[in-house]
Amino acid sequence: MNTARPALVLLSCLILSACAGPSLRYKKEVNALFDKGDFSAAAAKIENNKDKAYGKKDALLYLLDLGAAQNAAHQNGPSNEAFAQAQEKIEELSAQSISANIGTLAINDYTQPYRARVFEQALTYFLRGLDYLALGAPAEAAVEARKAVFFLDKTRDSKTGYNDDAFVQYFASLIFEDMGLRSDARISRANAKNAYEKQKGKSAAQLPDFPAPPDYADKGEAIIFHLNGKVPQKISQAVMFAWNDIWFTLQGNGELDGVPSDVMNAVYAGAFGNSVTVSFAQLRDENYMITSSCAQAGEGPQVQTQLAADIAAAAKQTLDDEIITNRMRMITRAAVKYILSVQARLAAKKISGNDTVSSLVGMTISVLSNTTEKADTRSWFTLPAQIRMARLFLPPGQHDIKLVLFDDAGRAIDEHVFEKVQINKGGRTYLYLRTAK
Repeated sequence: MNTARPALVLLSCLILSACAGPSLRYKKEVNALFDKGDFSAAAAKIENNKDKAYGKKDALLYLLDLGAAQNAAHQNGPSNEAFAQAQEKIEELSAQSISANIGTLAINDYTQPYRARVFEQALTYFLRGLDYLALGAPAEAAVEARKAVFFLDKTRDSKTGYNDDAFVQYFASLIFEDMGLRSDARISRANAKNAYEKQKGKSAAQLPDFPAPPDYADKGEAIIFHLNGKVPQKISQAVMFAWNDIWFTLQGNGELDGVPSDVMNAVYAGAFGNSVTVSFAQLRDENYMITSSCAQAGEGPQVQTQLAADIAAAAKQTLDDEIITNRMRMITRAAVKYILSVQARLAAKKISGNDTVSSLVGMTISVLSNTTEKADTRSWFTLPAQIRMARLFLPPGQHDIKLVLFDDAGRAIDEHVFEKVQINKGGRTYLYLRTAK
């Protein structure tokens, strides 16, 4: 009876495990509201679907999606609170080891909590910093900048993969300058420059360059962030492999330690002629019309925004960095599921003494295994694809600042006016706009 237990556990888990993160339909509905610019309705929809669209393992993902929608709607207080909870959840998860035991591995990656990637965690500091600036709390924004730099100093030690965030470093340098922390600002600006250099060929973003005018000392600045587009979405791609084609990858794999020798013999004996389904996550680009923008104060010159953060590229690079680890895990899981189906057949034959019953049990578990074999397609889907920015050097006083939005043919298709923006001599005023259409 002992050999039946793993298979019975798997069967129960496969039947009971229905949660697979926010559905594609749900994401499309939220994105449709983003397209319309109705970010308040999007935030309300996310909040109303907390229990329906997000499972217990998606607690962090819910907070990230909600915070981004609220930030886009300029609901800066609620957004700030959502990101505060998200950062606490990230810290809590970082203290937990990622379980790789046979029980969770055997189902799919949705059995694990969603964990923020480096670029996602870095962006929580930026977005929370925007919230604080909008709330008139620059000192608290500086705290977020400090947290961002500390976090990126740690990730940069890994030396591999997407381990730094150029734009967040640049944003931190601006905030440090505002607070008179010139040494910190220089270090963050240098880190930003190095990170942008490292990303050449992988990202279209560059270190922002807006030369100051000769009379800079008599003026103030308006810094405009244009959060544009929709980040690519993860989809699951299933691939069928013959068992003998993947067996070599499992040699010496610790995940299979402890499997009874009689089961392994049965696996070897029945391997050829069988196939397994392995699923991998892929990214699919989302469509959006706006591709560039320019800022203008009154009748002054138009200043083209520059691409400061290529979030879509960061998402793609991060997934590429994870491919080798993900593939080994997927193949190992396929092996575990197959082994458990063999265990079930052996146990059923021992109990019933009937080959037909044994075959039916094995077939049932194999069908359920393949049905639940899905790649983890969870991601922070309410993020923009890019962050563009402009710096305007203006005389002190109030200004109407217009952001004109262009399509890829250079046609102006929309605009937004920030009215009566107060510019102070020697100071900076931060503005931001989220677009997704």
